[in-house]
Amino acid sequence: MSRLYKSFKIAVAAVFLNMIAHNHERSSGSEIPKIENNRLLESIPVTTVNDLIDNIEKVADSGDITAVVHAMAVLDYIPESPLDTKKKSGEQHWDIKLVKTPKVIGIIRKLMPDAYCVGFKLEAGVADEQLIEKAGILLQSYNLDLVIANDLDRVSETRHEAIFVGKENRILKHLHTKTEIAENIAEIIVERFK
Repeated sequence: MSRLYKSFKIAVAAVFLNMIAHNHERSSGSEIPKIENNRLLESIPVTTVNDLIDNIEKVADSGDITAVVHAMAVLDYIPESPLDTKKKSGEQHWDIKLVKTPKVIGIIRKLMPDAYCVGFKLEAGVADEQLIEKAGILLQSYNLDLVIANDLDRVSETRHEAIFVGKENRILKHLHTKTEIAENIAEIIVERFK
């Protein structure tokens, strides 16, 4: 792959991360970034975990991927037998059997083994030590390059604490806003491929 082409792909990732940071700084939760009339970015809406996996496979088949930032929270469980129609409201009890979904980060890593891969780990109500330990498990389990560890209790409209955890559970950065997080991810990726 030519250096120019690789640089272009990294620049696209940086533009995307920067766009998310600045357009969604006041967001209190996950929102779909609005990507309109932008030749560099493509938004692929997904509804189900299977939609997500199918689209990841298509992207992986489309060519050499230099870096992946998997920031999407994916359901850990889904109904074993989804309903095709509305459930009647008159019943007093409803048993739902849930089944575990595949780990999407594992699928990404399998399909794109040479890509620089960034994952996210979200917990709630844990100390930094536990958060770093859980990020390290994710790093090792899926051979990731970087994990952004967050505690839901430290996320608000104006603050979003995150710990950047690298190989061997090294703490690379401790940041406090979505803008800082997105800009630092972009900087790390760009620096990696200079």
